[in-house]
Amino acid sequence: MRRLQQRVETRVPLDVIWDVLADFGGVEKWAPGMRRSWLIGDVTAGVGTRRAMRHRLGFRIEERVTGWEEGKTLAFELLQAPFPMRDVHETWKLGRHGNLTRIDTTVDYKMGLGPIGYLLDLLLVRFLVQREMRNGLRAITRYAEKLTVIRQLAHAEQTLVVAEPEAGRKAS
Repeated sequence: MRRLQQRVETRVPLDVIWDVLADFGGVEKWAPGMRRSWLIGDVTAGVGTRRAMRHRLGFRIEERVTGWEEGKTLAFELLQAPFPMRDVHETWKLGRHGNLTRIDTTVDYKMGLGPIGYLLDLLLVRFLVQREMRNGLRAITRYAEKLTVIRQLAHAEQTLVVAEPEAGRKAS
């Protein structure tokens, strides 16, 4: 089994990153290459939640949440992975590192096709997966940065007090 890991640290608050990850059916909003994503079934959060995605290259991916620790960990398995990959599991872990949010992602997978699959992985697949992991970390960070600004503006708008003109004062 191959294990690949990537990490990024960001100033985006941990709860904002979690909100983006927890929107399991909304991955198309930030994940590069995903044209469309949607939830499958009645479970909308937590272990057992399922989603399907259509990649820009046309293939379909289905995933099911296998681990959910609110605000900390999201783990899922690919029920339908790109051939010849199999037994694909992905984990996202969030934590604090000083005043930064640390995002760790891990992908574990096996390859089909015996020795040919091993060579494909050695020469191509692992590099493609690592690239997708790096792109995903950059994309979730950018999306969460924008979401943070939007939330700050909405909060500022809610707390803005507009002073009423004094009664009886004439306009000039």
